[in-house]
Amino acid sequence: MFTIRNIVAAVIAGVVGTIANSLVVSGLTGAPLWGLILSFGREAVAIAVALLLIPIFLRMRRWQPWVVGIAVLTVVPSLLAKTVFGVAAPWGVVLGVNAVYAVAATVVFALIVRGKMVVESA
Repeated sequence: MFTIRNIVAAVIAGVVGTIANSLVVSGLTGAPLWGLILSFGREAVAIAVALLLIPIFLRMRRWQPWVVGIAVLTVVPSLLAKTVFGVAAPWGVVLGVNAVYAVAATVVFALIVRGKMVVESA
């Protein structure tokens, strides 16, 4: 399940998702774009959350991993932002900018693995 290929795909997806999210956050708030993109904490959380795409895409078929992946990658970082990192923005804004991350990360992950997960025998 957690093959090198899938882990690399999740890492790349997390980074691309963070870049997309950073573009939106910077545009909305005027925050420095490179500071957002190069933030170790933002990248670490984005990559850790993107790793959830591996079991999601492994265990589901057709449209299901897309819906669940985008939902999970929107909700989990939003909960972390509000409860752990103390983001003061309204929930709608937090969910919206994290949805950008979720869509970008899910698309990139799916493109890299091409919908065919390499399954290791248990």
